[in-house]
Amino acid sequence: MFKHLPNQTHMKKLFYLLLLVPTFSIAQSEPDTLKYCIADGHIGLGGYDPISYFDENKALLGNEEISLEYEHVTYYFFSDKNKAKFLLSPAKYLPAYGGWCSMTLAMGRATTPKYDNFLIRNGQLYLFERTLSVNGRELWERDPTANKASAEKNYSKYVTTGNIN
Repeated sequence: MFKHLPNQTHMKKLFYLLLLVPTFSIAQSEPDTLKYCIADGHIGLGGYDPISYFDENKALLGNEEISLEYEHVTYYFFSDKNKAKFLLSPAKYLPAYGGWCSMTLAMGRATTPKYDNFLIRNGQLYLFERTLSVNGRELWERDPTANKASAEKNYSKYVTTGNIN
């Protein structure tokens, strides 16, 4: 009587396929908000130029018109020269822990840093939170080896689960 309808096995396969397709397309166009600390509009580093930390030893705001997208995160650059340099080796200029505050990660929390509060050690950019009473960079430098080990462990948990504890 209903021979033109697919059997149950085919219906289940079709159902699961339909569930996967939209998820796949969304995952391909959106940044990983656990891996990366990003601002509205998927802006990385709060709009600061990643190259300026290394070449100028200061945080320079980038220009929205000189930008590029890397792993679905948009980065702004102070100059076309800096953008070109980033393109040669993007991973070299990305901040540790996706741009989350390094010290609060070591302490078991993920917070947005102050992008002008940074440290470069062994070619790696670390960003830190700063409040009126506490400077994350100063705390980090009291025991960088232990803090780095703790931050790496906590970041790994956070990226995979969204939770550090």
